[in-house]
Amino acid sequence: MATLRKITIENYRSIGDEIELLFPDGEPVVLIGENNAGKSNIVKALDLMLGGFWPGSHDPEDHEFHQRNRSIAIDIRAQFDSADPYGRYTEIKWSYDPNAQEAAFNGFPGKYGAFDGWINNGDRDTCVCVVMEAERNLRYQLGYSSKYTLLSRLMHKFHKALVSKEETQDELQALFEQVREKFSEVPEFAEFAKHLQTQLGDFVGSMTYRLEVDFQAYNPTNFFHALRLQARQDDVARTLDEMGTGEEQILALSFAYAYAKAFHGGILLVIEEPEAHLHPLAQQWLASRLRSMSAEGLQILLTTHSPHFLDILGLEGLTLVRKHGGSTSLKQLKKSELVSHLIESGVPEERVSDTSVLPFYKASVTPEILEGFFAKVVVLVEGPTESLSLPIYLSKLGYDHAKQGVAIVPVHGKGSIAKWRRLFSAYEIPIYIIFDNDPSDDTTGSKRIDALQSVGVQDEDAAGVIESTDWLVEDKYCVFGTDFEICLRASFNSYEDLEAEARETGVTTKPFVARYVAEKLTVDNEHDGWQKMTRLKDSIAALVPVLDADDEAVDA
Repeated sequence: MATLRKITIENYRSIGDEIELLFPDGEPVVLIGENNAGKSNIVKALDLMLGGFWPGSHDPEDHEFHQRNRSIAIDIRAQFDSADPYGRYTEIKWSYDPNAQEAAFNGFPGKYGAFDGWINNGDRDTCVCVVMEAERNLRYQLGYSSKYTLLSRLMHKFHKALVSKEETQDELQALFEQVREKFSEVPEFAEFAKHLQTQLGDFVGSMTYRLEVDFQAYNPTNFFHALRLQARQDDVARTLDEMGTGEEQILALSFAYAYAKAFHGGILLVIEEPEAHLHPLAQQWLASRLRSMSAEGLQILLTTHSPHFLDILGLEGLTLVRKHGGSTSLKQLKKSELVSHLIESGVPEERVSDTSVLPFYKASVTPEILEGFFAKVVVLVEGPTESLSLPIYLSKLGYDHAKQGVAIVPVHGKGSIAKWRRLFSAYEIPIYIIFDNDPSDDTTGSKRIDALQSVGVQDEDAAGVIESTDWLVEDKYCVFGTDFEICLRASFNSYEDLEAEARETGVTTKPFVARYVAEKLTVDNEHDGWQKMTRLKDSIAALVPVLDADDEAVDA
């Protein structure tokens, strides 16, 4: 069965200039980005190429052309592994020629080398794209409303396998005749069938072809057409209507996986927002299961807004989808590209390699850090003291960091700031860093200098910064001289009194004391402390990308 390696898309929906999406071995492709970025349009392109309906007959509507410009050609290509091609082809292309006003669906290379060839149903059977949309479609996939549903495909697979077994067919025919006779032993059924046949005979008596109604449990022309999947609970049959939406989702995924395993792959499973309808622990379990399924060979693509579905070890599949100037773009990194970025940003070459880089990041990653991949701007802080209190200060100054897409991420130590800053910057996410000048865990200053160098501060300037006891607020970094609490006590007259008040009320842990004080402080724009906080707010806000008007439009 076919193994998809790459898809390229040009001039389709929100996608203008060509984008390229890679499918690495053994890990899911995970699309993340804002709601309007174009993730669903990538899914639609895959479904058009590899989904249930014949692409060659698709006549695109106005909104399927980039910026509704029908004068430009749409081009979607998929490349497959040469060892596991798409039927007879290693590349297929769907395109729409606006001059000829028609679509073409071809394979490359064809029978005669570079010449394109016609794609048939046998070719298409080698890679089936099954899309589970955000609203889910379990009932569709488990029914026969279309020959392209998973159950229809499964039935045809079984029937094809049975056709070669004539003796088994004869035995089944005899058994099914016995079942048919048993139905006739129900008087009400026999009476109804008799009257229905009589009425039909009167209505169609003048027609060349006659219509017979035969109520059977099975269809002898395709024994498996009676195949149904039955949900059970405590050994009692249940209907799909009795299930929760989350349960439906798990069953649909299980069905697709069983299909792929039984027929040796050939499925690209696309799941939009797998976190939908699932509580956090169920999300964690499903994410782990999907990674296992992918490692076993099932090709999976996800769109998600949940950090549970991100895995540092699967970073090559992680793809940031953005929209600039009304056009969708992608950022996806190979391990070698990440290594090159780290070396260029100051990591000694001997300390990083393709084999070590992802385990190195995996060792200290947290769900809070992974949330940074969903942000427009990431503010890296040392720990929970800053991550719990700074949002309160910003809010009191009228800045809602969450609304603006700013994530304040604790990395658990100043020694980790440069490391995570380099990773996020590899994905072109703007970064602001905040740390204490406390030398207790950084006696040589190397951790602080490394952090400053990662945001472009020169060596000689960095040396001066780490010697300062002032509260420094600059465009890309903020340093609390000595430490966070000492700086704020000196900058806010009532800070120390509020710390004592917090302890009297039973709040003793350092991060929660800092949060308590932040909640109690009153804004005074004339005060030095609030002026520093205002500069910090403005520095962070200045990093948030400004969207063009086209980027705010809803995707078609």
